[in-house]
Amino acid sequence: RTFADICESARNSNDNPKDFWRYQVEDIGKERRKTFSAFCEKLELDPQKDDDLATAFDYLKRTHIELFPDDHNTFSDLLTKAGFILTGEPKSAISILTTYANNNDMYRKSICVDQLWRHLKEKHGIHPQRLEHDSRISPAIEDLQNQFFESINPGLINRKIISRGETTRIIDAIDNGQDVVVHGAAGNGKSGVLYELAEHLRQKNVPFLPIRLDTRVPGNTAKQFGQDLDLPESPAHCLAGLAEGRKSVLILDQLDAIRWTASHSSTAMGVCKELLRQTRSLRKDKKQIVIVFACRTFDLKNDPDIKNLFAENSENVVVKVSVAAFSDEQLKDVIGPDAFVPLNGHQKRVLSCPHNLAIWLEIKKEEGAPSFRTATELMRQFWKNRRQHLNKAGISNPQSNAFLEPLINYMECQGKISAPATIVEKTPDVLDAFISFGILQRSAKHNINFCHQRYLDHLIAERLLRNIFQESDSVLSWLGKKGNQSLFRREQLRQALAMLSEESPT
Repeated sequence: RTFADICESARNSNDNPKDFWRYQVEDIGKERRKTFSAFCEKLELDPQKDDDLATAFDYLKRTHIELFPDDHNTFSDLLTKAGFILTGEPKSAISILTTYANNNDMYRKSICVDQLWRHLKEKHGIHPQRLEHDSRISPAIEDLQNQFFESINPGLINRKIISRGETTRIIDAIDNGQDVVVHGAAGNGKSGVLYELAEHLRQKNVPFLPIRLDTRVPGNTAKQFGQDLDLPESPAHCLAGLAEGRKSVLILDQLDAIRWTASHSSTAMGVCKELLRQTRSLRKDKKQIVIVFACRTFDLKNDPDIKNLFAENSENVVVKVSVAAFSDEQLKDVIGPDAFVPLNGHQKRVLSCPHNLAIWLEIKKEEGAPSFRTATELMRQFWKNRRQHLNKAGISNPQSNAFLEPLINYMECQGKISAPATIVEKTPDVLDAFISFGILQRSAKHNINFCHQRYLDHLIAERLLRNIFQESDSVLSWLGKKGNQSLFRREQLRQALAMLSEESPT
């Protein structure tokens, strides 16, 4: 460290060797004088002689020291760099490079690029990664972008972007090269904010890769996750390669979704940690890439794995952007003063949640402003409206129930928010109707899911209530043993308790 400081001082001083000796070595202290003397001694230079001092000074100006601490973080950065520039497994590549230097006695000798590449290719099958020239990356990322927009668009209020101040704060953080976690209560519009962000990045021609983790659950490693997305490498590596030095943004929405089920959640979180680590390592290597996560505030504050993911230190500060419910002024701007004035205070609070507001406006457009007291009543109104649409399309309530039952059973039993399309393939006309009326949507890998998690939660809670009233079931028996419970049940339990408190207070 001291020698590195002396070299830096030589580059920053004037071109007078004597001034350098006097002010940057002699006056600084004993440790610098001792290190400088040892340097001159090894090179058989006498600093008392003007010519030798000038030679030492010249050497120091042209000497650059890079310190690599022998710790876990440095090795992680090295793995990221090897994975970005080389094919094959990064640990193996590093081991091969180390062995090459040792076995060929390369110390104090130049390692020639052509010879090294020949050794890597012919003996170990390792090639340059060249992600910036990989023709598979651009179409795969474009497809993921389209999937992201299509998955969120049906839930937008009036199918339009409502500009949010939170988006501006995220853009400011990205411009400063900072990673971001967007958080808020369920239904407050986190995905809508990310939609607005993605639209901004597209208009500015900033490469971005958005991934919804509720439908694209990571597994094994970041590289395997990338391959599952039809990318040749880790999403972070592919995006940085595509950007070729430009600013780029990796967006991971619904982080909390991978914690809703106990199955493989630790593996999925491990991949998210690896992606965050890779992003930070790529930035150290002068790549302008940042990562934006989104999750619920409750999980950010209470889930130990998510809290650990965003643990801050002096080097890694993640900007937290809270997505709040609409203010009364914002609500009035969206629905207009004529619709705003008749609402009481509780109704305004319900509609301040963007997801509730989107439902209310959808019903109002067709039937006039619906009467409601709670968010649960509003959701009931939504399902009543959708069933009416389905009836007009020739699909009766029994047909709708028969169609939904296997989907709900699968999702509830598996603890997942998507299901294979094969479950309902015998009734394609019913599936098309549910998609056209904004209830279901097609997702990755021939799966289908509800356009919003709350639709599924409501149906499960509603079915639980029927079982309680008709078959003497109970909430506790539905929850099952404590060891088998998962966060997937959380919102369903909340809705079930809300319904019970309204329909059967005792």
